[in-house]
Amino acid sequence: MASAPDRTESQDTAAADKEEKEEREEEDEDMEEEGEYQQPSPMDVGPVCMSPRSPRPSVPSRRNFGSARGVPQSPVTPCTPVKPVWQMRCEEACQRCPYPTHFALKQSSKGEDRLTMDVRPGGNGETVWAVFDGHRSHDVAGHAARIVPGLVWQSDYWPNSPGEALRSALCEANESARKEELRGGSTAIVVASTGDSIWCCNAGDSRAVVALRGGGVHRLSVDHTTSCPEEVSRIQAAGGTVEWGCVGGQLPMTRGLGNFCLEADGFACLPQVTSVLRSEAEFVVIASDGLWDVVSDDQCCAFVRQWGGAGVAEHLVNKARSLGSSDDIAIVVAFFPQQTAMDVGCPSPPAPRFNMHQPSLVSIPSNGSFGEFCNFGNFGAFGSPHWRPPPVVRPLPFSTALGSATVNPGEVSGCGTMRCRPPPTHTLRDLPLGAALEAATG
Repeated sequence: MASAPDRTESQDTAAADKEEKEEREEEDEDMEEEGEYQQPSPMDVGPVCMSPRSPRPSVPSRRNFGSARGVPQSPVTPCTPVKPVWQMRCEEACQRCPYPTHFALKQSSKGEDRLTMDVRPGGNGETVWAVFDGHRSHDVAGHAARIVPGLVWQSDYWPNSPGEALRSALCEANESARKEELRGGSTAIVVASTGDSIWCCNAGDSRAVVALRGGGVHRLSVDHTTSCPEEVSRIQAAGGTVEWGCVGGQLPMTRGLGNFCLEADGFACLPQVTSVLRSEAEFVVIASDGLWDVVSDDQCCAFVRQWGGAGVAEHLVNKARSLGSSDDIAIVVAFFPQQTAMDVGCPSPPAPRFNMHQPSLVSIPSNGSFGEFCNFGNFGAFGSPHWRPPPVVRPLPFSTALGSATVNPGEVSGCGTMRCRPPPTHTLRDLPLGAALEAATG
């Protein structure tokens, strides 16, 4: 049993420890208020020479250090920045796209704009670009951005009727959003390049503008808002209402995806389709109204022509911000380089007389010698389908070569000046052996 002095001494020690702890806590609080507090790193604790019996130095626990005082804790494993999935998909599509493409997405506090692009797997460079401007929620815009490209490629109308394929894809995305009971709505604009044309399908006020090679500007989409008299007439004819410049007094857009609660007031998913020849287009700008509210069509194309391709989408975003746009901004810019003769497609020459798999014998006199030439098709050595390949020469007896000359004028190039008689009705291979020998000997 401990004596009274022992209990007094232990009590005094506990009281001293308590006072020292309180003093340390007060110092810590003062340092926190001054912003000087830093969590010590294990690297700050230098190497200590210890014997097996010596106590180990106490290192503050990372898990419990400062948690009671609300001090921010650093994670055990540092976070590695990762790009959003949509951005990685768009960058991958840009690498596969045959047309140089640039995009930018700058969100405001709303964060409801979305964009996407895709290149058809196994296709001939067929590409889809799309922008969706959400309102009252980002659910419908995000849903459409995820599924619309796949719906286009899977459509029964693609690629024979690209316009109908784009229209059906947007309508299917709208019905899919209805089944999932997604909130809010979205504008929609989808642009596709296939064959020799650029197709556009839109519903709402997101816009696509084409810069023409002659220097002009052509608006490829149609703005569907209450400022359009035709849209107001359509809504009133359907029994809807337009109040204070808005459908049902709530929304200035008259067409788009979602907004199922406004369908009774005249809002509808009625995409409109237009197209332009790709040979006439220099580039196309697809963007939400965050850009078009402060930049006109002509100004936008002038900026793109001035800035060129590198970072042009980011430049447009910064320009819109400098002009006072505070809305979400989604921009896609796709360039269409001047097509060469091979891209356009040269007219195919007449079908050759010769079988591609059974080369015919052709002999021509050149520089006093004769040879046997093999012609295997229409693709030449000069990069044009108008030319035939250079002939391969194998020596033949003089009399045989002379009797079998059957070359059409103009079929062989680069062989010097020569005279060739018209081809006979039958080649030597087509004749019986006796007749062939008779023809060969004249």
